[in-house]
Amino acid sequence: MPVRSWFGTAVLAAATVLACTQAASAHDGHGSHGSHEPHATRLSAENANANLFPPSIGARAFLHDAETGRPLAGKRVEFTTPDGSQICRATTGADGEAACIGPLRLGTASVGTLTNGYVATFRGDERYGASYAFGTVGVLVRP
Repeated sequence: MPVRSWFGTAVLAAATVLACTQAASAHDGHGSHGSHEPHATRLSAENANANLFPPSIGARAFLHDAETGRPLAGKRVEFTTPDGSQICRATTGADGEAACIGPLRLGTASVGTLTNGYVATFRGDERYGASYAFGTVGVLVRP
């Protein structure tokens, strides 16, 4: 067999083995660890309070395992406007609560946030799947 033909056969064989290995890893979700798919999560967003003086917004959400209902502690939740601008982020406590206060940028963006609410997002991790929730925003006017 000529060198060129042998080399092409070897490359094809290596590519086939690699493709089969990747397919097997994708099939069981976590490579050769044999783990199962991440648990589904449920995130519920509370009504946020926007204060005009000083301009700030306080957001709060609760993260739970969707199967057991158990609160999930130590998980990062991000709070954003519907257009994706970050408000703030927080880590859940023992009761699954994540709460934080971020700046309210005055202008057309804040009108959109006050009208359309905010989004709380848990991006998921190796053990728990991602989830998100929408929350409404109420306005406080305190000097």
